[in-house]
Amino acid sequence: MSRPSFHDLTPDQQRHFGNGVGPYWLPGWARQIITGGASWFFSEASWRHHDFGYAVGGDRYDRRRCDDKFLGAMLRDAVTQESTFWLLNCYPAIVLSLMFYIAVRIGGQFGSFKYCKHYAALKEIVGTNP
Repeated sequence: MSRPSFHDLTPDQQRHFGNGVGPYWLPGWARQIITGGASWFFSEASWRHHDFGYAVGGDRYDRRRCDDKFLGAMLRDAVTQESTFWLLNCYPAIVLSLMFYIAVRIGGQFGSFKYCKHYAALKEIVGTNP
């Protein structure tokens, strides 16, 4: 079976996929606050893509690739912000990108990523989306 892609989801499914920024065990109100704050710095770095990659699962290399793509997207957003205060926003966004990356590298191995021999089917992923 080929690996499902985030782009296989409908636009509505894409908009509503995932739980925001933060692990599944964090209370929803806390994830909302973190997600709202992260939205100030990152416009295209989709944690929804990252959550999708974790739901698809795979091996440790799949997880690493997913986390690395997330870091790349955050850094791209950090340096391409259109803001009057670009310099003031850019550096904190880069630091925040690195902090989020470290958090997913450390925390993602404890139950968030679906380690498995076969990728989850799109039907399974959509059916389990919180």
